[in-house]
Amino acid sequence: MPGGKPAGVRCVQLDDDLRCRIFGHPERPEVCGSLSPSEDMCGDSREQAMRWLGWMEEQTAP
Repeated sequence: MPGGKPAGVRCVQLDDDLRCRIFGHPERPEVCGSLSPSEDMCGDSREQAMRWLGWMEEQTAP
């Protein structure tokens, strides 16, 4: 997404199965590749993972 993605907005590169359409491609943003899944990040559910990602977006907002 030009200029970045606002917090809480679904990435335009996600397909219907929530998989990245540009995974492994050079145009994939560096920040996406820098995220390493961990128990802290993923938790026990998709909801916990989404809360963590929301928190990270808030903490790193300009």
